[in-house]
Amino acid sequence: MGLARQLVAEGKDVVLLDIDSERIEQAVSRLDCMGVVGNGTDPAKLVEAGIENAEAFITLTDSDEINLISCGLVEASYPGVRTVAVIRSLTYTGAKGLREGLLGIDYIVNPTAETGRSINTLIDQGVNPNILNFSNSTLLLYNMHVGPSSAFIGSKVMDLRTALKTDFIVAAINNDNVLRIPSGETTIEKGDVLSIVANEGEVHEILKAVGDLEKAPKRMVFVGASKITRALLNNMRPSMRSRVTLIDKDAETCEEFSELFREILVIHSDITDEDIMQEEQLANSDLLIALTDNDELNVITASYAKRMGVTRSIALIKQNNNYIRMARFLDIDVVISTTDTTVESLLRYLRSTNVSSVHTLFDGQLEIIEYVLPKTSPLIGKALKDIDMRTKALIAGMTGPDGTSHIPTGNSTIEADSTLLVVLKPEHTEFIEALFGRDR
Repeated sequence: MGLARQLVAEGKDVVLLDIDSERIEQAVSRLDCMGVVGNGTDPAKLVEAGIENAEAFITLTDSDEINLISCGLVEASYPGVRTVAVIRSLTYTGAKGLREGLLGIDYIVNPTAETGRSINTLIDQGVNPNILNFSNSTLLLYNMHVGPSSAFIGSKVMDLRTALKTDFIVAAINNDNVLRIPSGETTIEKGDVLSIVANEGEVHEILKAVGDLEKAPKRMVFVGASKITRALLNNMRPSMRSRVTLIDKDAETCEEFSELFREILVIHSDITDEDIMQEEQLANSDLLIALTDNDELNVITASYAKRMGVTRSIALIKQNNNYIRMARFLDIDVVISTTDTTVESLLRYLRSTNVSSVHTLFDGQLEIIEYVLPKTSPLIGKALKDIDMRTKALIAGMTGPDGTSHIPTGNSTIEADSTLLVVLKPEHTEFIEALFGRDR
């Protein structure tokens, strides 16, 4: 339902097709969308759902086979409709990645691979959940929390740059789910979350100044030898894998991972054993990541690890995103949702070929997208101050054709082959894509 909610927020017409009538009723009552009860492999139900006039057909069921068959059916009967499938099994995608053009499907996303990449990026950034990066830019987005004792309370946004002695832009401010797009005169208040865009080096200096700088973990514990664990280890450098201790209760799985990843230490044990933390001195670890297929166990393990002295913890959520809200009160540093990482990948594709990154902020109220300008864009050669975006968006960063990224001013001129970081509300996406131009 997460993807449907996001698309509805953008003003898209969404039709949900599901065999569960209760799920359809629930979705229709909560979202401004239509619903059809039926199977995606039934041609009559596809017609009832309006496939003939659809721009895209997206299959998200728990069955890879149904996703493949339904997309293949649409591709064969309605070649003008873009087909997108969620495929979880490596049997279809191959161990080294996704096969292009499988059954003519336009885009395939593997939740396991997406989640593994997200966790790996998080580890490289020192397990700071407040930092987001982009595919084609050295700029980062840092969500800075203004605590009750912060020296910045009462300051104006324009004075913050002087105080921190760095070059950045405050793209948005959120406080208790109330969103503000600030000006230089905006006053910073207790409880504010400031979305700051700056170059990597500048973000590093800001993190040091506010005491939020974290180093990459030196000793890590992974709980659960799941498919996501395998994807995460595959993406890791051997030098990082050598810092990992893996715990799993299945002896055969432990032996398999020992052979696949020679650098890691594998322990055959049950994490719920009350002595395991002390016997293996796990409490001295910098990071524990709970990666089992059981959401409840992951939340409990990550929370317990923090209480036992582990510096930071991450919990994986695969089924129930309601645990994300609960985890905030359990001292868990980061919760990774396979649903959220999959939705971001799908949104990136559905927008256009010009969108290389999409991050949603503040429960979907705001987005920051990385937009690669097409060569035919009408904005090329224009200064930002001359572009009428009707207050619907803010250009927070620019990357030129030479790969150099910077924070723009009103006098900055857009060059051919530039990439822009654009902050906007979801409902303004189509306006911005039309203004900037797009390849598809």
